[in-house]
Amino acid sequence: MKKISLNKRRLKHGSLATIVTIGFVAAVVLVNVIVSMLVERFPMDIDLTSDNIFELTDESIDYIQNLDKEITVNVLATEETFSSQNDYYRQAYEVIEKYEKYSDHITVKYIDLYTNPELEQKYPKEDLGTGSILVECGERYQVLTAYDLFNVQTNQQGTYITSSKAEQAMTSAIMNVTNANPPTVAVLTGFGTTDITAYTDLLESNGYIVEEVDLMTQDLSTDYTMTILAAPTLDLSENELSKLDTYLDNNGDFGKKLMYFASYRQGELPNLEEFLEEWGIIVGEGYLYETDASISYFDPNYTIQNYNDETYTETLSNTTTPVMMYAARPLSSAFGETAASSNRSTTILLETYESAVVVPPSALGDSESDWDPNTDGEKGVYATAMSGSRSRYEGTTPLISTVLAFGSVDMLDESFLTFAAMNNGDYMVNAANTLCDKDDGIQIVPKTLGTASLGISENQTNVIGGLAEFALPIIILAAGSFVWLRRRNK
Repeated sequence: MKKISLNKRRLKHGSLATIVTIGFVAAVVLVNVIVSMLVERFPMDIDLTSDNIFELTDESIDYIQNLDKEITVNVLATEETFSSQNDYYRQAYEVIEKYEKYSDHITVKYIDLYTNPELEQKYPKEDLGTGSILVECGERYQVLTAYDLFNVQTNQQGTYITSSKAEQAMTSAIMNVTNANPPTVAVLTGFGTTDITAYTDLLESNGYIVEEVDLMTQDLSTDYTMTILAAPTLDLSENELSKLDTYLDNNGDFGKKLMYFASYRQGELPNLEEFLEEWGIIVGEGYLYETDASISYFDPNYTIQNYNDETYTETLSNTTTPVMMYAARPLSSAFGETAASSNRSTTILLETYESAVVVPPSALGDSESDWDPNTDGEKGVYATAMSGSRSRYEGTTPLISTVLAFGSVDMLDESFLTFAAMNNGDYMVNAANTLCDKDDGIQIVPKTLGTASLGISENQTNVIGGLAEFALPIIILAAGSFVWLRRRNK
């Protein structure tokens, strides 16, 4: 009878242990299911890197959580292809995923262009490639490339990523496509102007609406935030320049902008140049040539520019990479020192190094000319980008119209705007944003991966490693031995 009682007791304890084990396993499974569902819905992963390289900033989170429009983020690659290219793409992938988790209004899709060619047909003007990101909101969209997601550097060994600006690019793109009042730009046609499609496409992809206007047959509406006149080779008439004056005056309210680009290929344009001089900008003859081979790029006609005014650089993420111009015409101020006491002023934005000289018109294209830039040219610092402004105050509020002139329209060539070693693309978008008072998005410091750190000291690392390697196994072994001995003695 005693033996039977002992067996019953063991059976009782065994059944209880089995029930507890089954209950524990069921609880673990249930917790895993719930956690998995929560992780899919909410960002619950923990970023242990010292500068949170895989997490969004509070500014981005606050912005996207207040969205009231539907956003679709189309990553043009399979999820595996995009995330596995290298560590920087993995970081960008993690960042992009956070947008969908923090906002019910954002949907992230991964689309293989090879199996979904209809997307390229929908946007024939865009050069959509594998790895690009298409951010859509209704009819508005913006395309992000690798150069938007990352800061890159080029040297003799090739082009490589130096830091990630994926969050900056994503948040700015969402701001652009959800902007209820995007700035509109009028590109003036006729007069033998230069094709600047590469630049206008860049503006459109950054949230601008761009339209063409022929001043010969159309008036220039004050609805346009900015107007662009790209290196005309034919002079404008007084009637056409009067339309520009009316636009910039804006019934005395000012607030309008004109972006003008010159070219060494232009002939004499007395009417237009007189108009520019009224705004304080003199476009010189000839073009700039760099006598210092260590500064020029490709050849001496490609001059490297220095940034001179912080107004157009304070929101640039990169001011160490310079702007490059090809055969730029020199600019100078018509106001001199008198502008400081009037409602008109000029400011130099870009300028050459002091080793630049001006090639005179007589030597242009003349292979037999004996003019020598190293001996005949006057070396000095020459302005290549300049703003001329008119202003007045309404109470304490300044009202300003601005003409922004550049010495070279060739700086807008696609090869210049996309050249990673130069800052033309970013600078020209930033110039438009500054002129139009357009919010360029939330400024976020680029993030460098390098060797990712957990943000703990070496001593802390040794302590944690010791606990995991020795202390934890000993505790588990001791606990198991205690339970075994207790059950054996019953």
